Order: sequence, then structure tokens, then C-alpha cells
Amino acid sequence: MTAFSPLEHTHAFQLPNGLQVYLKPDHRAPLVTAQAWVRVGSIDETQEEAGLSHVLEHMLFKGTRHFRADQISRWIEALGGSLNAETSREHTRYYIDVPRDGARQAVTLLSELLYRASFDAGEWNRERPVILEEIKRRNDDPESQLWELFNQTLFTHPRLRRPVIGYPATVEAVTPDVLRRFYERHYRAERAVVVVAGDFALAEMRRWVERAFRAMPGKGPPRDPLPQNNVFEPSSQRLEQPVQQSYVAFGFPTPPAGHEDEEALDLLAAVLTEGRGARLVDDLRETKKLVWSVNSFHLTHSGPSAFGIFFDCDADKRLPATEALMQALKRLRRNPPTEREVRRAKNLSHTGWLQSFETFHHQAAVIGSFAADGTIDRLPGYLARLQAVTPKRLSAVIDTYLGSLRLSDAVVEAP
Repeated sequence: MTAFSPLEHTHAFQLPNGLQVYLKPDHRAPLVTAQAWVRVGSIDETQEEAGLSHVLEHMLFKGTRHFRADQISRWIEALGGSLNAETSREHTRYYIDVPRDGARQAVTLLSELLYRASFDAGEWNRERPVILEEIKRRNDDPESQLWELFNQTLFTHPRLRRPVIGYPATVEAVTPDVLRRFYERHYRAERAVVVVAGDFALAEMRRWVERAFRAMPGKGPPRDPLPQNNVFEPSSQRLEQPVQQSYVAFGFPTPPAGHEDEEALDLLAAVLTEGRGARLVDDLRETKKLVWSVNSFHLTHSGPSAFGIFFDCDADKRLPATEALMQALKRLRRNPPTEREVRRAKNLSHTGWLQSFETFHHQAAVIGSFAADGTIDRLPGYLARLQAVTPKRLSAVIDTYLGSLRLSDAVVEAP
């Protein structure tokens, strides 16, 4: 297969204040995406601050030193562009997608969000109910409930067990002053990555970025790192809710991001549930008709990580579906993936990876995520490492992480 590097034609540099910048010119379409990754998320919060990173994600669009909230949205919409953000355990990402003519202003606006937010009390009073309603909707959604239960069951460290979105009580207690202090503590240039991809002149874009971000405060307090090990004990949790079907998750502890087994675990997820011919899909859904869907994934952090298997089924099929999955995992150890299964999973993963880079948005997102994780050097060789995984290596990974069936399971089901 043809070698491919997401960093091809990417220009990287660092500003004197510590900000990392990646510029990737691509002239296939007159569009530009400007993205910022800030190394702050729910793991940086105390119990009393739970949800602050997510609240900031909302409030940074509610006005800055030079832009009112209505100006921000109207300007982007008038161009035909879009802007949004998302918060995770370790990062908060902001992104602005615009036609080429709006590139300079998009970079300027991005800088305003990162260090010139205004935190108007009136805007917060209007936004607080929106966030509380988002928490309520999430708490009413069985798949979201399963996700939170999965994390509470598998992880032992409190910073990995708390919901990223926070709790109603902690959000209710937030004030503009609390937000500003959290913002000024964590939104620092040395904890941020800016990526711009699309149709622009490189030298001109570099000048725009340097001018927009050179005044961003640089150094801040050190980040409290996650522990590298999950003190894990197999366990099970069940939550009865008025739902029409059951939602089940199995989780296995895995090492932090950047471990030598990372690509093999990614490939294992594809072997098990990518497409109709995948082992668990064929067994549980296509042949035995026990589940509506089954998915697996490898979730990584800078600390303890996880391999997860989720399925949903009719309530009366939960026990036989769970038993069938357990038996399938035992067979997986006795009969590891064949050369044909591995080749199929590699082909699907390879094609999906390449197709995702057709958009400027995703190009910037991948570069930003690897850079924010501190693993940017691993990005160019990702596909090659995945292609190098042999059936024998996959078998060893199965024995190491799934073979003993030292798992935690979480269930949301009808009473």
C-alpha cells in the first residue's frame, strides 16, 4: 500500500510564549479550518469544579474583549461557516471552518477565545440553564448513562470516573469569577496547540498566527499528571431504568497512550466489530440474532486506558447475549484471528483512515490531537505500525489484555 503521512506539507513552529503551531496548506478547495487544542479537561478539575472545562467551552463563544456573542455567530453564519467546541477528559478543542476569505478573521477570533474571553454575568445567567438542560438530557439517555457507568466501573482514579459534563450542583455554583480564575490558570500558550489547514498562503498565515497569539500568556502552573497504572479489580454494576432494551458494556484495562501495543489494540477493535463480517458482529448479531448492535473501541489517555465492548439488545436477551459474548471472548483466545481476518481489518482500517483525511477539518483534528497528547512523532508511522501487526502479535495482545477475562461490566436495563 502507498505510504501516507498526515504531516506531509505541514509546517510546525513554536512561538516565544510556548504555543505550538501547525500549518498545513492544501489548495484543493477554497476553505480553511482553524483549530485550537487546549490541554485542559475534566481531569484538571477538583470535585467541586466538576464540569468547569465544559462550561468554559460554552462561555468562550459568549463574548470576548473585541467581539460580542451576537457578532461572533452572525459573522460566521454570514460567511457560510461554522464554529463549535468539544470537551474531553484531557483536552478542549475549538474549531472554526470558513471559506478562504474568512481565514484571517477566523484566526483572530480563535485567539480571542483562548485569552480574551469576557465572562459577562448576563451571558452566564442565560447560558447556565442551557448547560443544565444538556446535563438533564444526557442523564435521561441510556447510552450516556451506560458510558458513565462504564467509566465508574472500570477506572479507580476519581479524575477518570467523573462525568466530563459535570453535575447540576457544581454547575449551579459557578460564577463568572470562578470561570475567569479557572480560565486564566489553564488557558496558557504552553498548554495549547493551534492548527490551520486549507487554502492559504503559508508565509501570510504564519504572520497572522504570530500577530494573533503573541500576547497570549505563556507559562502556567504544572499539570497534575494521571497515574500510570489503574489499580484494577474486576467488578460489575447494573442500573435499572425505564428503557425499552438493555445496554451492556464490557471493559478491559490497557496501558497509557503511546504504548507499543496501541495499534494492535486498535486493530483488534476492527477485527471484532468493524463491518458485518467482523467476528462479534457475525456471531452475536448476524448468526444468533441476540443483539441489535455491537461495537468495540480502544480508548487511550495519558494514564490508564481501556478496551471496551458495547452492545444493545432486547431486555429478555441480555443474559443469553452476555453469555454468548463471554464464550466468544474465550474462543478468541483459543482460536485467535486468522490471517484473513487480520488482512480484512487492516484493509478496512487503512481505507477509513485515508478517507477521513479528505476534509481539512479532519486533517487539523488529527494533527491537533496527536500534538496535544505529546505523541506527534508517532503520527506519520501510525498506518505502518498497524500494517505490521501480525496474527501472532494480535494473539499475544489478546492473551495480555482480554485473555484472562479480568473485565468490568456495566449494564443499563429495564426494571
